[in-house]
Amino acid sequence: MKKVNYSGYEGKYDESIKERLKKDPGSVDVEMMRENLYGYTFTKAYAEGEIPDEFSMDYWEERQEEIDLDDLEKIDLESMRSELDLLLEEEDDSPYYDVSPQEKLILEAIDSTGDGKTPETALCVIDVHQEYEYIQRVVRLSVLQLVRQSVMNGVDCLELKDYDDRIEKVYFDISRRFEVG
Repeated sequence: MKKVNYSGYEGKYDESIKERLKKDPGSVDVEMMRENLYGYTFTKAYAEGEIPDEFSMDYWEERQEEIDLDDLEKIDLESMRSELDLLLEEEDDSPYYDVSPQEKLILEAIDSTGDGKTPETALCVIDVHQEYEYIQRVVRLSVLQLVRQSVMNGVDCLELKDYDDRIEKVYFDISRRFEVG
């Protein structure tokens, strides 16, 4: 885990990464994603409350679900079966639930900052919306109910109750949002 030293990311935001995420997400690694995500917090747009769509996991999920019928006609069913067989043979040890490559990059960047189990190991996000996207994909919000949310010293604590009435706390560092405004 590598806590975010925001000042180390100043000037690292690269607008061209957004296009690379669309065309070739495999060309972007976790460190590039970290640089873009946390470097963005030094931009005027971030200070004004704007978050690019490309930093939203929901944006990538929606894009993944869009199917162009013209492309559907071009699919080679035999190669599709081969790819599906390969996927089924591979074990998926990913802690993320049904995510696109872009969502996975964002999740890995956030996960690289902490484990979210204590305020000291809080997961660093640049926007509160990322907290809920994270929980949906990692903690699987569908089986949990938000009981309480509290913020102290820039750390947001979400208390979630599962179907057995057990409470789980997940901590997110949102201090950068408070610093910038």
